[in-house]
Amino acid sequence: MVFSILMLLIITVIIHSLWMLWIMRYVKFTRTSAFRIILRNILVVSTALVAHILEAGVFALYYFHSGALNTWESSLYFSLVSYATVGYGDVTLSGEWRLIGASEGLVGALMVGWSVAVLVVFLQRLRFMLDD
Repeated sequence: MVFSILMLLIITVIIHSLWMLWIMRYVKFTRTSAFRIILRNILVVSTALVAHILEAGVFALYYFHSGALNTWESSLYFSLVSYATVGYGDVTLSGEWRLIGASEGLVGALMVGWSVAVLVVFLQRLRFMLDD
């Protein structure tokens, strides 16, 4: 169980690192029109959401293929609810899988915090660009 949690964490961190590196490397901070700034912000936020959905999807694949949940839909739904730390409780894991579900909530909270940190850096660069 601990090995599975560690592997899921590592995969999640790899996905998030790739997103962060892509944003930092390929999103250009040049003085431009307000329209392009808005489009750039949409791109950054949209790709962050895609990264989070992929990360929750990794957990969903684990739940589905390990037999923790019976259907792909239930696995993805449970994973997104857990990752986002919503925890509705309408779909639950049996006792042997609960530690992974709880771990996903912690991982999700950390990844969202990481995304916020990247967005703050991104917006600070934008602010300094506009101040020049």
